[in-house]
Amino acid sequence: MATLTAFPLPHTAQQSAEAAQALHDDIRTRWSRLTDREIGHLSSTDELITKVAGLYGLSPDTAKSDVAGVLKGRLL
Repeated sequence: MATLTAFPLPHTAQQSAEAAQALHDDIRTRWSRLTDREIGHLSSTDELITKVAGLYGLSPDTAKSDVAGVLKGRLL
């Protein structure tokens, strides 16, 4: 019988790359004004929030809520 752990299992490099690409695609789909290059250079959720707020004229709170909805707990 398998034992469940409280910690996530490590991802393979391919799984990590696929997860990163999926996140990139989700961001690009939601905010098409962001270029692939801009998305690739983001280093934090706060940077994404700032970009989204600026590009779309949103308040920081609205941008934060929108970003949280797209990220769904994932990290940049």
